[in-house]
Amino acid sequence: MTSSHSTAAVSYLQALFDHLRLRGVAAAEVLEDAQIDLADRDARVAESLAAGCFNRAAARLGDEDIGIHVGEQIRPGHYGVVGYVGMACSTLGEAMLCLQRYQAMVVDAGARPIELRGQEVLLSWRPDDQSHYYRHMAEFNLAALVTFIRWITGQPLAPLRIEFPYPAPARLDEQQRVFSCPLRFDTDCYRLAVPLAWNELPLIQPDPAMRQLMDRLAEKQLLTLQRQDDDLVAQARRLLAQKLSEGEASLDRIAAAMNVSPRSLQRRLQDQSSSFSQLLDEVRRELAGRYLEDPALDLTDLAFLLGYSEQSAFTRAFKRWHGRAPAEVRAQRRAAAR
Repeated sequence: MTSSHSTAAVSYLQALFDHLRLRGVAAAEVLEDAQIDLADRDARVAESLAAGCFNRAAARLGDEDIGIHVGEQIRPGHYGVVGYVGMACSTLGEAMLCLQRYQAMVVDAGARPIELRGQEVLLSWRPDDQSHYYRHMAEFNLAALVTFIRWITGQPLAPLRIEFPYPAPARLDEQQRVFSCPLRFDTDCYRLAVPLAWNELPLIQPDPAMRQLMDRLAEKQLLTLQRQDDDLVAQARRLLAQKLSEGEASLDRIAAAMNVSPRSLQRRLQDQSSSFSQLLDEVRRELAGRYLEDPALDLTDLAFLLGYSEQSAFTRAFKRWHGRAPAEVRAQRRAAAR
């Protein structure tokens, strides 16, 4: 939900400046030296700069809950094309899948694959740098998502719970008012838990033709963003995904494919608050979630595709990621799909 090198769309950040304008505060008062062109709604801004704007706005207004207050005023337009894709879907489950797929176009902040756990749907975000958190920005992201869900369903829905990976603020009145659900703090990541039954909720403005049009536009914009963000970490991730099943996902092999030395690759990853072992673990976790959906793959094949020499090593890693064995998760997903 926050990261040392995440970026956010200016159209999304515009929600903050709309909030300030209604309170008679000029954008320049909180922008300071941040080089953000609010007129260019297609531009991106480092999330650290966006978080700085939230912090200065909180100080200017004397509002320690500004993230909550801006988030509850979100509208589809602040999400750009992603908001219109979600709004045109037929069900909330469909919309949540679209929001996950295109989230990087709004804010690319460590989103994890959607999980089904019993009768719960879990949406999680794990920041790359867990040494610090941008509270106002994080609360904005979560309040905006909950508000958007209520807006497109036309219902005052309450999540099952929301989790934050930092200590609880001194006061929680506004968080409890807006979220209307139990709040947990000092957790391993940001997490929104909602009932499985939400997946079937109809949306108030389904429009298949508009959905198709907006999907095409979103795919084009996502491809453009991916090309723009083709940085070292993204390149290493793609190579790892390609070479895992070939047994060539070692640091030396990946560095050679990128035409850099292993030491240089490690150093440059460290500069971006990452490491080779962290990337390898993340890629394996992401691919495991996809492969587990394929009934044609048994767990031995799945372990091989992820570069494990033995199924037992994969099972241990999977339990570390999810707290349960892969066979258990696969069986539960199949049962839920019936």
